[in-house]
Amino acid sequence: MLSEGVRKYSLHVYNYFFYIAYASYLPFLSYWFVEDGLSTQEIGLIFSIGPLIGLVMQPVWGMLIDYYGIAKLVLICSMGVTPWIMLAYQYADHNFAFYIGISILLAVFASATLPVVDAITVKHAKKNALSYGAIRVVGSISFGLSVTIFGILYERYGLSLLFTAYIISMSVMCLLSFFIAADKRADKRADKRVDERTDPSPKRQGNMFKEMLPLLKERRFLLFLIPVFVVAIGPQLNNAFYSVYISHFGGEAAGKIGILYTISSIAEIPVFLLSGYIIRKLGYIRTLTLVSLAGAVRWYVMSLEPAFEILMMNQILSGVTYALFLATGINYAYDNSPKHTKTTAHSLFIVVYTNIAGIVASNVGGWVIGIGGYRLLFGGAAALSVLGAAGFAMLGRVKSEGLQNYKA
Repeated sequence: MLSEGVRKYSLHVYNYFFYIAYASYLPFLSYWFVEDGLSTQEIGLIFSIGPLIGLVMQPVWGMLIDYYGIAKLVLICSMGVTPWIMLAYQYADHNFAFYIGISILLAVFASATLPVVDAITVKHAKKNALSYGAIRVVGSISFGLSVTIFGILYERYGLSLLFTAYIISMSVMCLLSFFIAADKRADKRADKRVDERTDPSPKRQGNMFKEMLPLLKERRFLLFLIPVFVVAIGPQLNNAFYSVYISHFGGEAAGKIGILYTISSIAEIPVFLLSGYIIRKLGYIRTLTLVSLAGAVRWYVMSLEPAFEILMMNQILSGVTYALFLATGINYAYDNSPKHTKTTAHSLFIVVYTNIAGIVASNVGGWVIGIGGYRLLFGGAAALSVLGAAGFAMLGRVKSEGLQNYKA
């Protein structure tokens, strides 16, 4: 049995190693696809599969976990299976249909991992009087510190090493998952008292669809989701194609990718910690507008295809804009939705920002690169961010319809 002190801080350790596992492959996978001969259109299609499958599978996993109390078992299975499925990419032999099949199967199991880890972390934090944000920041630190190391290793020993690194790191996570307290269905009554504002559990997404239509009838909330989608296109383009973008400059691409991701990850940390203070000082609308404009600057700089030193400075802006937009958007969705739909509002914001924008950006982005290159891709993202900023500014002039409102 673990001592009380060790048990209290066990999720800090768990998140630390979990985000090392993410760092081993996530920033480098699209670069590996390029090295394996895939076109940007094919890479975009592959990256759109995850968000699409996630729309369907995350509520399914959530309902299974909710009904059977098997969060621990789901984590062990998903973490044990996903790296071996990913390894199959090495044997696709340039058969694109095989890539698609692997990606679908991978998305089915991978869609359970991150939401369940977040849900378990929130539950642990509540039971131990800890801050979810403080635990999550440990993951950002480990991601930022390890991604450069992985980049150096892949540059020296070959990019295919990422599959071995992912298998090893996820095997460690499987072992650590055995020490997580098992779900008890009797705990559900207590679980209902968890603050919905900070509970990202996928089981809550099961109620999202029946509450979605009444929520979308709220004019102010619908007008909020439109600029969210527009602004989210840039970050989702970046998720799919940033490593490909860096690789086209030539040189030691894997090492550069690691350094750039480290900079953005470290820049996120103080912003996540200070986001509440920033929102209180500026208000939701001003914060969203300014962050969108800052994002436009970021995309415009990338459209110029500048020197690596400029890209390094630009990654600071990347970490700041990502963390602040996400924190502000989640809290705005909560505070500007009716009482009985707050969980749905949170889930809907995440679905629009991640899944829907990801599907569109991944598919369209590959074709845009083929037509006009990265200048057109990131120039278009900059224009969309300005358009989104205008949408948020206009939202501040729309009168609420009986909803709660933070300082605008």
